[in-house]
Amino acid sequence: MTHAVCALVVTGQLDTPRAESLGLHARLTYAGISVFPIDHYFSAYWAAVRGNPARLDLPPGILSESVTFPGDAVLRDLVCEVTHEPRPRFAVIQTEYFGGTGGQWAATFDGEMRVTPDGATINQALEALGVRATAAADAFDVIGLGTFRHNPDHLQAYVALCDELGV
Repeated sequence: MTHAVCALVVTGQLDTPRAESLGLHARLTYAGISVFPIDHYFSAYWAAVRGNPARLDLPPGILSESVTFPGDAVLRDLVCEVTHEPRPRFAVIQTEYFGGTGGQWAATFDGEMRVTPDGATINQALEALGVRATAAADAFDVIGLGTFRHNPDHLQAYVALCDELGV
């Protein structure tokens, strides 16, 4: 079975109308944590539109392992806008599994500072945001990521937008 998801995971109160105006639509919410599907086209589009070429402090090798992992620092800017926090806590996560084979990548940030180690799992990223595993479920399943198997179709629009911008 396929599990191919990329998302921005954000803690705290959200300005939902602002989030939606930026193309961020929560797919899951759990105890003050919201999961917004994104992809590298979404990230590249906003970086180009805002003229922000900066990159997030990603672990070494993450972009060579997953060439589609969104690493644009504009994601932090967007999280600042939707949380109204100058130093928001958020994670970028990605899975690409088919038939049990594949990989996952994750990085959690406190503002500009990455707080997860190199090679962090999604569970580690979620735990850094305060999600706690139970006896029956790891952090991934506690917030419902097991039921979120594919990113929504609305993200396809960013492919064309990036083409129009030449990015």
